[in-house]
Amino acid sequence: MRFSARRCALPILLISMVFISITTRAEKAAPPSVPVPAIVNQPATVNQPDAEKLMQFRANLPEGATALDLPGYLALQKQGKVTVLDLRSPESFARRHIKGSISAPLTDLTEKTLPGLVPDKTAPVVLACDYSFTPSRMVPMTIQAYPVLHAAGYNNIYRLNLWSGPQGIAEDAQQKQIEFEGTEVKP
Repeated sequence: MRFSARRCALPILLISMVFISITTRAEKAAPPSVPVPAIVNQPATVNQPDAEKLMQFRANLPEGATALDLPGYLALQKQGKVTVLDLRSPESFARRHIKGSISAPLTDLTEKTLPGLVPDKTAPVVLACDYSFTPSRMVPMTIQAYPVLHAAGYNNIYRLNLWSGPQGIAEDAQQKQIEFEGTEVKP
């Protein structure tokens, strides 16, 4: 059986997100100096050096990509070259996507594939997924892709949320200001 970095990237990312979520809840629920329920063979209080290590670990985690609403995206576009990575499936991309964006399914996004998609690590990279166009209950792929880009050395990363902000949710409002392509795009 051959090792595939692409197959491992998403499970590792998801496990990392769960770990971060658990540690965040633990920090909020029980500060380092507060007694916590004893677990077999463990003291009843949090060990101060371990709490300090955890806080240092959390301090070194990336904060996340900056969210962009429609006006923010348009302002960024005016500043110069912006690369839009559409993280959705090739089928969703074919139906409707921002003109000039690059199809980069989340499952194929790795530190090895990124330089081919975005050679300039200092250029602004805008991540787009279904959540970028309309709100949904699923975890946005833009949040899941951020650690992959950050680990690969990209620091100018944005998450697109066209439905948020003063422009509203309607696709018609989006299409009036941004050019889209695809089989389902109205002329």
